[in-house]
Amino acid sequence: MVVDRLVRIAAGAAALSLISGAAVAMPDKDGPGTSVVAVPSTGYTHTDRLIDAPTPALSAVLANAVADGLIDKADAEAVVAFYVERRFEPAWIDDGEYTEQARAVIDRIKRADEDGLDPSDYRLPRESLHRHRPPGNDVVARADLILSQAIVDYARHAYSGRIENPTKISSNFGYQPTRLAAGDVLGLVSAATVPAETLAAYHPPQREYQALRAELAAARTRTAEERKPEIPAGPLIKPGMSDPRVPMIRNRLNLASVVEDQEFYGDDVVAAIKAFQKASRLRADGIVGKRTLAAFNQGPRDYVAMIVANMERWRWMPRYLGDFYVRVNVPDYHLSIYKDDDVVHKTRVIVGKSRNQTPLFSDEIEHVVVNPAWNVPASIARNEMLPRLRAGSGLRGYKVYRNIRGRFRAVNPRTVNWRRVNMSRIRIKQPPGSRNALGQVKFLFPNKYSVYLHDTPSRGLFERDSRALSHGCVRVHEPWDFADALLAHSPEVETARLRKMVGGGERWVNLEKKIPVHVTYFTAWVDDSGELQVRDDIYGHDQRVAKALGLS
Repeated sequence: MVVDRLVRIAAGAAALSLISGAAVAMPDKDGPGTSVVAVPSTGYTHTDRLIDAPTPALSAVLANAVADGLIDKADAEAVVAFYVERRFEPAWIDDGEYTEQARAVIDRIKRADEDGLDPSDYRLPRESLHRHRPPGNDVVARADLILSQAIVDYARHAYSGRIENPTKISSNFGYQPTRLAAGDVLGLVSAATVPAETLAAYHPPQREYQALRAELAAARTRTAEERKPEIPAGPLIKPGMSDPRVPMIRNRLNLASVVEDQEFYGDDVVAAIKAFQKASRLRADGIVGKRTLAAFNQGPRDYVAMIVANMERWRWMPRYLGDFYVRVNVPDYHLSIYKDDDVVHKTRVIVGKSRNQTPLFSDEIEHVVVNPAWNVPASIARNEMLPRLRAGSGLRGYKVYRNIRGRFRAVNPRTVNWRRVNMSRIRIKQPPGSRNALGQVKFLFPNKYSVYLHDTPSRGLFERDSRALSHGCVRVHEPWDFADALLAHSPEVETARLRKMVGGGERWVNLEKKIPVHVTYFTAWVDDSGELQVRDDIYGHDQRVAKALGLS
């Protein structure tokens, strides 16, 4: 085996260096070659024997570590290099005992569930190396290797998640998590003054993640609320009416029970019902109907799986979001601009329908386009426009281009046989104008999904509570206010000048400093008041992630 041969060569060189002070040839971490490291002489002579030292035992155990299931095959070469650098001395055990730092690391890994990880994913060495007698060097070597692999596995999960390839969960996950190098993890953790803290630092640094971590602990320890008596079904209860269920509603809302007419649905109850409806993401109209009663009667909800799924998605995010950036939260239907991690602007957005999901990824805004033209995506042209054209509808306000001898040229739509046309040879474009689907302005961050932020002429849609209505792009409410906040630190671009460009042809403005943008999907977070906020899993991502993590 390659690993066995590498260990034997390295072990021989290390043993020779212990005897003669020779240099050791070790694998180069940056490439397939070797680097020579001088090892100072230890004073041993040719007549000295190292039988009782851990060095030969560890190198021997390491030679068969993959076959024995102590380390992963993919990490074997890096682990060998790590121990060669240590001259095959254990990293976590000293004089037959775990070091104090190693015990703290083991304890941290055992508590992996506190960070939404699964402790059973990490094989740990036995707690005590001593049973009835001091441990042999082979026992020490095996335990040291097992702990090294557990540290690598934990760091990887903490840093980039347990799901190695999110695109297998959904093609709309545009994240490519980093796979940490085993040698880098072991070198950093073993050299740390407090290794357990260094290991914990692999978790996402954002305060939102830390708040979810605390909320996860609370959700797991929270005792289930005693189910309260159900409020019976019945006719609608409207303001000014009387109903025998009103006293039950007053009790559920913790309102005063001593009133002149307990069954009267008066102003105080109406106000409390509206607040309850808003918190339950219902229409806050003050009318008690089926949906409001259902919200009253539902039992306490277990948010553990939801919180863990959101913590996993945090690990897919970039470690550094930027000191000034845009973040879209799809299931919340809002966009925020952050400056030094504080929100400086927030606005409503419209996102993709469940069948035209807005993809999730990070990029940078590079251009602002005033009077944008809309190049209709091929999927929309084929699946939505073509059936209407075949039914006899026209293409008012659009231009059609046909591939003629390798070039797309404008043609009269009436000259196209829409019943037999090959749509791969057709392009449809909507010129700038008041009816253009992109409105007056769009904000571009070129990406493989061809999505961006843009205005819309359909302003009334922003009044809806659920706004998964687009074909995948993100429509921005009050786009010029957003532009003011977005370009506050881009002196080369004045929003007032952009506004003057409205009308006429397409105008592109390039940003000198690109602005990070993160399109995210968080259904659970802790707000500034410390309350857990949850949103509907509109695309089913929570359910799929939880299933992949073995939570459902």
